[in-house]
Order: sequence, then C-alpha cells, then structure tokens
Amino acid sequence: MRTIMMPTSTTNSAEQKVAILKRLREMLRQQREKLQGYLRLLEQEEKSIHRGDAESLLAQVEMEKSIIADIFALKKVIQPLESLYQSAYPRAEETVPKLRATLEKMGEQVIAHNAKNRALLRDRMEELRVEIASLRSWPKSTFREAAPRLVDIST
Repeated sequence: MRTIMMPTSTTNSAEQKVAILKRLREMLRQQREKLQGYLRLLEQEEKSIHRGDAESLLAQVEMEKSIIADIFALKKVIQPLESLYQSAYPRAEETVPKLRATLEKMGEQVIAHNAKNRALLRDRMEELRVEIASLRSWPKSTFREAAPRLVDIST
C-alpha cells in the first residue's frame, strides 16, 4: 500500500517564496543587462557626436527609444514582484539588495552619460549655427568688396 503525501501549506508557501525570489532576481538581471546595453549605446552616441555622424546618431537614438521602452516594461513587472518579495521576505535576503544597488549605480551612470551627450549635442549644434551664419554672410561681403566703383576709360 502506497501513501500519498499531500503538500502542506508551509511547503507551498516556501515554494512560492522561492519562486518569487527567483523571478525577481531574473527580472533584475534583465534590467541590469538592458542598462548595460544602454550605457554602451550612450558611448556610441558620444563617438557619433564627436565625429559629426548624423546618420549613426539618428539610428542610435531610435535604438535608445527601444531600450528605454524595454526598461520601463521591466520596471512594470518588477514593481509587483518587489511587493511580493517584501511580504515574503521581511528581512532582506542577500542577492536582491546587491542587484538593486548595482541597478541604482548604473542608473546614475546612465543619467550622467545622457546629460554629457546632451551637452555635447548642444555644443555641436551651436558650432553648426555659427558655421551656417558665417556661410550665409560670406558671399554678400565678397561681392560688395569686389564691385568696382570707378572705371578708367582714358586708356
């Protein structure tokens, strides 16, 4: 005769806690990977700004939009998981706080690099404005200087 062991509520509860923890860690890792990709993209954007490569910059900005959308989608999944995690683990377990700290540092790096790129773009745009303004005034001054005022017809 075989006896069937029915899982107790504590076993289910422990399994649920572990499942929540695993899922939260996985989502945080995915967010970290997205942020790492975003940082790499910001570095590429910086190089494109320095080179004046507008086509590459445009493509990178489009990729940036996609990455940001992915990051926000992950945040929407992570928020309810964190609530479940906090109720399941009143005292924080060690891996999640480390991942959060890493994500916070990376978030700060993203913000700083993004601000740096915006400043570079502003500077580059101002340089281009000055260059365009100088090109617009250049032909007018040349023609004015070259136009003769008196013509000597005695010879």
